[in-house]
Amino acid sequence: MNPDSALRVNQYTFSDELFSQGFTQGRGPCTCTSVCCEGGVYTDLAERDRIMEFREIIRKHMDATQPQDPALWFEPSEHEDADFPSGRCIGTEEYNGKCVFLDSKGRCSIQVAAVAQGLDRWAWKPLFCILFPIEVSGNVVNYDPMLQGEQPCCTTQPDFSIPVFRACRDELIHLLGQEGYDRLEEHYRNRGLAKEGSSRNI
Repeated sequence: MNPDSALRVNQYTFSDELFSQGFTQGRGPCTCTSVCCEGGVYTDLAERDRIMEFREIIRKHMDATQPQDPALWFEPSEHEDADFPSGRCIGTEEYNGKCVFLDSKGRCSIQVAAVAQGLDRWAWKPLFCILFPIEVSGNVVNYDPMLQGEQPCCTTQPDFSIPVFRACRDELIHLLGQEGYDRLEEHYRNRGLAKEGSSRNI
């Protein structure tokens, strides 16, 4: 990434790969297999506290493959991490080989519970869980290659129908707001990337 040409929005710097890589037709995060959720996620302590505040509601949307005891939901130790608002984070536990919040159908119980309450699907969900395969490290926004080549929903290509940033539009609006996301579209158009051939348009 050339730091002189990199896009900056709010406190974030955006990696070029969000604009120069993408997904072929019918692929991408819209076809999520939930494999990325199996290992759990690190959450800010405030996110952990919000989940625990609504633990009784969330428990109602868990199944037999998940632990009903909230004391088993998070790892025992906190970690320092400047990428989280509080500067500290804690991981969700794994149970039956998957994140405690992932049910047998591959659905997030936190998200299901929020929707059942008439709230936004991401009202209680940890930020980094929402964003994946977008990652934020040191205020640099990248594509996370953890499942590149392993899962079609997380495998990008140099020839694509939709660039990464558009495939993750809702997630990036959640991070930046609509005005911030519009800056990404402007950057993409100004670089001429949207005019390099029909395979790069939607």
